[in-house]
Amino acid sequence: MTFDWKIPPWQRNEDCTHMAVMLTSAGGEQVALTTESVRGDNATEALADLLMGPGGAGGAVLLPSLIAVVVRRGIDVMWMAQPPIHVAAVGDGEWNIAVEGADKDDVTAFSAKDTRDLFARLQAAYSAG
Repeated sequence: MTFDWKIPPWQRNEDCTHMAVMLTSAGGEQVALTTESVRGDNATEALADLLMGPGGAGGAVLLPSLIAVVVRRGIDVMWMAQPPIHVAAVGDGEWNIAVEGADKDDVTAFSAKDTRDLFARLQAAYSAG
């Protein structure tokens, strides 16, 4: 699998352009949020930076507790400190995710499956082996 970028986002020497929030199930319908600033020209590149970058979350996507990753364009420290994301279990491992006060063009939610699929493609294309 090939990607359109000339330089992978995790290898770029540039400022962060997006925020990523990893949502994981903490049991009992409790959800844990982990935020990080990431680089990329779009949400998919930002997710790739989260997964493959130094100290990246690649290993975390393999955990069965992963619900989704929400990526938002721009950097807002207050948003990162307390992301206005609401998550509710709807059964059968499905979750509803809502983000308050964000333009739909600026926010992308990647399901656990989509995140794992991208990670597998990145591993196949970029991991030494």
